[in-house]
Amino acid sequence: MTAVTDTPRWPRRGYAWYVVVLLMVLYLCSFLDRNIITLLVEPLKRDLNLSDVEIGMLYGLAFAAFYTTLGLFAAGMADLWNRPAVIAAGVVLWSLATAACGLATNYAQLFVARMLVGVGQAALSPAAYSLIADYFPPKARLRATATYATGLYLGIGLATLTGGLIINWVAGGGSADLPVLGALRGWQIVFIVVGLPGVLLGVLTLASVRETARFGEAPETGVSARSFVRFLGGSQRTLYLTHFLGFTCQVTYSYSFGAWTPSFLIREFGLTQAQTGLSLGAVTLVTAPLGVYLGSVAAQRLRRRWPRDAEIRVAFAIALIALPFAVTFPFASTATLALTLIGITQCLISMPFGISPVALNEVTPNRFRARIIAVYLFCVNLLGLSLGPVGVALLTERVFGSPDRLPLALATMAVCTMPVAAAVFRVCAPAYRRVARDQGTE
Repeated sequence: MTAVTDTPRWPRRGYAWYVVVLLMVLYLCSFLDRNIITLLVEPLKRDLNLSDVEIGMLYGLAFAAFYTTLGLFAAGMADLWNRPAVIAAGVVLWSLATAACGLATNYAQLFVARMLVGVGQAALSPAAYSLIADYFPPKARLRATATYATGLYLGIGLATLTGGLIINWVAGGGSADLPVLGALRGWQIVFIVVGLPGVLLGVLTLASVRETARFGEAPETGVSARSFVRFLGGSQRTLYLTHFLGFTCQVTYSYSFGAWTPSFLIREFGLTQAQTGLSLGAVTLVTAPLGVYLGSVAAQRLRRRWPRDAEIRVAFAIALIALPFAVTFPFASTATLALTLIGITQCLISMPFGISPVALNEVTPNRFRARIIAVYLFCVNLLGLSLGPVGVALLTERVFGSPDRLPLALATMAVCTMPVAAAVFRVCAPAYRRVARDQGTE
């Protein structure tokens, strides 16, 4: 167990930022590895004789169920054990599992490999957010956390941007002969090429990232699962409940936006998959990281006036400001206008992702930080991933009765989530101020 101290001695600034950048690269790779399957749907269906339902199970259940549930277990290890070692083990596991997807010859093998991708990736974010909180003093945590969070959108943007080239290649039945492995189809090579570099990154993490002291509580203070449950049900339960619910509403819309915006561009403006991947990927790579950065800057500046709840105030404002753009872009008259409004929407809905973990870390005892982040990720990923993409599909098919009503479904999802998020944050803010005041958080 790592030593705990009440007298912070922060790591050297240059080294601390090296660790953050490395963690960001790992986060980028995690999203590239988990999302690459969405670009390979057609060749997978063709070569393995899969149905749409089976593809959906591979993308959703096989990954998300294990990613969210085992994240709680991995967070418990991160609160007690060496955090860089936990991260490195997870990186190596998910990277090998991604490569193993390329060796699958049937649905069962592919399902197990996707399951292991989720298991490995469960180890990253809880330990990473906890580690960042101990590498930086409070005034620098917002920017450091936001830097890590940009890996999410860089991974999504990179996968989408390169998707056009991948689609063109595998659609043409591309294949190659590799040493030892022999003849492989294009989609198999993609999995292997995307996955294997992560093994080296895992080794680099273990070799170069040092564990650091945990500040704030003695190590013998309650760290059991029972003590954590008691903590969640204690005086801070309103804060955590409203925090999780508010950001889950925002993430639910974000997942629906990410899942259906490509189909919207294809259906409404006749773009090809390759054109959609290149244009939307370029927009995402620029606007989403910018949004994460702007969110952290806004929260940092608001802290001068509202030191105890600046992050929650920013999240509240984002929910209201993003709503008109989210409602408007589905009804744009041209692809150029749609992409412009999509970029603005993407920038705005990305802003909370760098500030929500900081808000949690500021009011959570060190011994529970990784686990509270794991519960947060459990809520936003399991509920957001389940409700967002499926919610739009249900609106399109069951409520509006036609795939052509996708624009209306996207706008409806925004109306159903953003105002709820804003209302919940209005309740969260005073609870956050009360807890921060009681703990002396400034």
